Amino acid sequence: MKKRLIALLLAGTMALSMAACGSNDNTGSSAPSGSGGDVQQSQQGGSTPEGASPEVTAPPVEVTGFGEAPMLADQVSAGTLPKVEDRLPVEDDVFVDQVDAAGNALEIGTYGGVINLAGAGGSWGLSRPVLESIIRYNTDGTYYANVIKSFDHNDDYTVWTFKLREGMKWSDGDDFNADDITFWYYMCHLTNYDTKKSWACLKETVNDEDAWAVLEKVDDYTVTWTFVNPKFPADFIENGDFKWCWAPSHYLIDLIPDSIYVENPYWEKTGLDDETVLKNAQAKGIDAATVNDLGKAVAYYWWNEDGIPCLNSYTLSTKEGNNSRDAQLCILERNPYFWKVDAQGQQLPYCDEIHFNATSEDGQDQLMFRSGELDVLEVGMQDIASLLSDLGDKAQLRSFASTNWGSYLITFNYTCKEENYANLFSNSDFRQAISICVDREQVSGLLSEGFLEPGQCAPAEGNFGYDAEWEKKWTEYDVDKAKSLLEGCGLVMGSDGFYDFADGTDFVLTIYTYTDSGADQAYPVLEQYYNKAGIKCATKDIEVSAFDQEIDNNDWYAVLGPHTAIGGLSMRSRVQPFVPIAQSAEWYGDYGTYYGTNGAQGVAPEGDMAKLVEIYEKWNSTPDSAERDQYNLDIYNIHKENLWTIAYLKAAGSYCLINSNVKNYPELLVSDDLYQYQNIVHYWTLFKAE
Repeated sequence: MKKRLIALLLAGTMALSMAACGSNDNTGSSAPSGSGGDVQQSQQGGSTPEGASPEVTAPPVEVTGFGEAPMLADQVSAGTLPKVEDRLPVEDDVFVDQVDAAGNALEIGTYGGVINLAGAGGSWGLSRPVLESIIRYNTDGTYYANVIKSFDHNDDYTVWTFKLREGMKWSDGDDFNADDITFWYYMCHLTNYDTKKSWACLKETVNDEDAWAVLEKVDDYTVTWTFVNPKFPADFIENGDFKWCWAPSHYLIDLIPDSIYVENPYWEKTGLDDETVLKNAQAKGIDAATVNDLGKAVAYYWWNEDGIPCLNSYTLSTKEGNNSRDAQLCILERNPYFWKVDAQGQQLPYCDEIHFNATSEDGQDQLMFRSGELDVLEVGMQDIASLLSDLGDKAQLRSFASTNWGSYLITFNYTCKEENYANLFSNSDFRQAISICVDREQVSGLLSEGFLEPGQCAPAEGNFGYDAEWEKKWTEYDVDKAKSLLEGCGLVMGSDGFYDFADGTDFVLTIYTYTDSGADQAYPVLEQYYNKAGIKCATKDIEVSAFDQEIDNNDWYAVLGPHTAIGGLSMRSRVQPFVPIAQSAEWYGDYGTYYGTNGAQGVAPEGDMAKLVEIYEKWNSTPDSAERDQYNLDIYNIHKENLWTIAYLKAAGSYCLINSNVKNYPELLVSDDLYQYQNIVHYWTLFKAE
């Protein structure tokens, strides 16, 4: 079992190396069109890394007619729903889904049934299976236009053009067009009504000040984004935060108060005060104490509010008791206006509903999966063998390759307010000592039953930048050498058998963990090795919100299992894990705050930490794919040299068991924010073969 899982993991990550080979940034169109250009296809394409191609591709098809689910056909017959042709975009703009994210041809499905999942969890839980974004990524790093029909740029990258799908509808049947984009940008985003006026993809620096893109409506189905400086693909269309740029203007217009209005050429003030807007929201079943709360709910986390029109395959039910992510049974219902069809012209999705089933006890989700009450179960690697053995052919394993740089990581506060600690942590000999004082072979057995192999904080095999030497750096167990390194850092052994600072003050390595992270289980295992090397430890396990606050306040020393882990597909995926440009990763702490506030707060990076930013700025200012990849490798080499974060084992993947009756659930996927995690499954293509 262990060998099989590792093989699956590596096979999945092997595809990721293609994402780093460079991509064709001349993305003038989205996925290849079908024969005669009649209907858009979901083949891999749009922006293809050099040399990358899926193992399986579906041939172009010409759809000559459209079908629909029986439940929708009944509504058409009853006169309560327009016919399917009137619910889809015009024929040339319909999206035909033919292949999954790994490039495998999709089976033609059958209508009906429910996909049963465990509870939705946090604020993003309901969106993960169904959220539709501007572009969509394949596992090999290629991407294509998704909600929008196409994207293009001018020669100097100062103007980006988005083409929309003519005739596309919101889930309530209202037209989706350029007005919904100008509304989102000028009434929801630049006003900070969505509380997210921070997306770097839409802003730039002009005359040392932040400036925002100028959005213009060219016609009902074309918009342009104009910048003063070149806005290259890495900082615009590939940016992981730029997931959507639209909002249902017809639904939200009476929820926008004049108090937040920003002058713009497309939308006038609504004439509504804050109190009226909150009353209007309450009439729509949305409770909010303040306008700020309301904006965040309806313009950012909108999938959690029933009744708000969307473009997703499934919409939140309006049935009382089933219309909350916290409900015992939360239901997402088929969107009758969804704009994708299969290769035979059948409107997607296949299943009628997605059910999120809340569980109240540890292990209840496994019991529900065994009994058939759940169709998909996220499972820890320690439970895989026993569950598959018990369930036999009733269940199948799906592996999601990890992009993290190792498991069981410890990182340090290099901007610690206590100078003794900051200086010690910044000494690479100290980090080497922390690394080699731990017996990774024993840790593998104790924490993963031998499943995860010893390793370092480095890209996994198959990922961009993989380096076998890096993966093994500082991994050889040697307590005596660790002590010698610690003494070389100026630490002095005290009478109690633990090291003190040279000035006689106690050195205690206080390691922060956050509740339910699993780090609390790893701490006692690692503590025994640290103690043996003369390092006195303490732990502080707190709730994640309090954990975040202490990180934000720079009131910490070391973190086990960083809340924001090192790793990702590459800098194409998300820059922040690799470069200190925002306060978003523990390993660089207040250095990131400095960059993110233009020096107003935080600590100015120095030495190699500053070099990371210098190289990043070069990476960010070139449209040349090969140059960007080289800059990315230059940044990785600095990480290899410093090892600011130490890992003890190689990265774990994530794993799901699925009901064998569920079809079109792909294999060899990737778990990463770029792919929106479970969104890479493409739930609208799943069906159940009873």
